Formats: sequence, structure tokens, C-alpha cells
Amino acid sequence: MRSRPVGAHARILGGSPVEAISRAQSFGLAVVEFASPFALSPTLAYEELDELTAFAGSRGVEITCALGILSPWNPERMAPFEHFGSGDAVAGIGVALSALARIGVRVSQVVVGTLEDRDENWSPKLDSAAALFTDLRPSLEECGIKLAVKTHEEITSTELLDLVNSVGADVVGIALDPVNFPVRLEDPVLATRRLAHHVLQIHYDDAWVTRTDVGLARRLCPAGFGDIDWPAIWDVLADNSDPVAPVLIDIHRGEFDMPIHDGGWLRDLGDVSQNELASLAALARPDLPAQMDDGIRLAAALAELSPLIVGQNATGLRV
Repeated sequence: MRSRPVGAHARILGGSPVEAISRAQSFGLAVVEFASPFALSPTLAYEELDELTAFAGSRGVEITCALGILSPWNPERMAPFEHFGSGDAVAGIGVALSALARIGVRVSQVVVGTLEDRDENWSPKLDSAAALFTDLRPSLEECGIKLAVKTHEEITSTELLDLVNSVGADVVGIALDPVNFPVRLEDPVLATRRLAHHVLQIHYDDAWVTRTDVGLARRLCPAGFGDIDWPAIWDVLADNSDPVAPVLIDIHRGEFDMPIHDGGWLRDLGDVSQNELASLAALARPDLPAQMDDGIRLAAALAELSPLIVGQNATGLRV
């Protein structure tokens, strides 16, 4: 495993931003990623941001921050940004980007949507996301920030690659989250290879691929016990990605079925590879209950990533 910075999901820390930073320090971690700029300051007040940055610096912890779900087709998700942009979501996101730039953020993770968004209008939704990111280009360039679009459960690696190419790799890259690839019937190693040149973040967790009455399922489990071939993924990333792309410990919560015996569901997947479906089916084990205890899973992730933590003290938690 090539030495690189590491981070994780802030939800598992809990408490206020100050408490989250303190807990990250107690684990020997050097980065905390917050899920939204509004988690740092509901009003994006520079005074609050400066105080948090100074506190984190005094603890040897770096703050970074995601923007959250940016779905231009969903007014509810865009409402906080419209508020800060006086009704203009692009302007409001620009305000948030300026706040993130102030605290030193250079890569901000975004999610395109949720599984429920993937419907008969999915293609135009992706087009609208690409248009939004393109509209954000001036703010991104001015702030010196890149968007890292997460490999979430609703989007395929091919769709993400198209999105990066459409908007431009100079302002948009990938937040690689391999446990989500099986939900779209993609092989995590092969999907990583497709996206590796654009990876700006790596999200670390593990899962079992299991057989169920409806086909396959993703069942979450402690790191090192699942079916995500992390040694092979590290090898791909070592040869193809930025060596300073941070690793974020990301304790997932969603449980997903993949009803591969349903022809209609398979057709709706779009560009699924039969070879990758076959490899996942061959990998699948009898169904197991998900292991959802955050404490156990965090301890397992820290143990698996201990060479990075001990060797570089650059592991972080996403909050």
C-alpha cells in the first residue's frame, strides 16, 4: 500500500465540530472531513470558520469539507444554496466555495443524487448535473477548488467518466467509493481502473456480496472481512492516481438488494457488463446479516489502515 493521507466520515465522530476535531486527534488522525459547510457554520460566518481552523491547527488536524448532494432537479436539496445566492443556487454554491477556500479546502466531495433518483429521467438528470458543474467553473477556478463526485449507489463508473469528460478534469474528479460499485453490478477493481486517473479522494469501507431470494445484495461488514479487493485496488491506485489523494474512513449505512433475476431491473441498469455481473455472482456468498456497529467497523478500518496512520499520521475522519 503506497503511503498517502487518509480520512473518514464525520458522522461516526458525533458532537460539535470542536468535539469531532478533538476525537480525531485522539485517534491519531490528521484530517476531519465535514459533510457540509453548514455543519461548520450554519451562516458560513468567516469568524466561526477562522476559529475552527485555528482550533484544528492547534490540534494538528486539517479540516476539509464536502458540499453534499447537488441535484439541480431537486429544489429541496438546492434550497440552502439558493438562500445564500438570493434565489440563485449557482451563486449560493459560489458563496459556499469561497467559505471553503478560506479554510484551505482544495477538494470538495459532492454526490449527484440518491438511488431513488435513478428513473426514466436519469439521463436528463445527469445532463443537468453536468450543466450545473459547468456553471460552477468560474467559482471553482477562482477558489482553487476541484469537485470530487462520489461513486455513489445511483451512478455507474461509465456515467461518472462521461461527467468528468463533459465538464473538464481540471475542475471535476472522482471520490472513489468502491463499496458502492456492486450496487450497480460493477466489479470494484475494474471500475477503479476506469476512474483511477481522476481520483481525488478514496473512501474506505468493506462489504459482503451475498446471494438472496431476489438475486444479490450488499451487506456491510468490518474492513478486512468483506469482498472488496482492497489490495488489488491499492495496486491500481498506486500506478494510476495522485499519491496524495486522501483515504477517508467512510462508515456506510445503506443496505441494497440487486434483483438480478428481474429482467426489467437489469435493463434499467444501462451499461452493465455481463462479465462483471458474472464475477460478482461468482463471488457471492450465502446471505449474511450486515454488521452495522459503528465502533466495531471504525476499529477494523483503523487497524487495516494502521500502516498509513503510524507511518504518516495523515488519516482523517469524514464528519
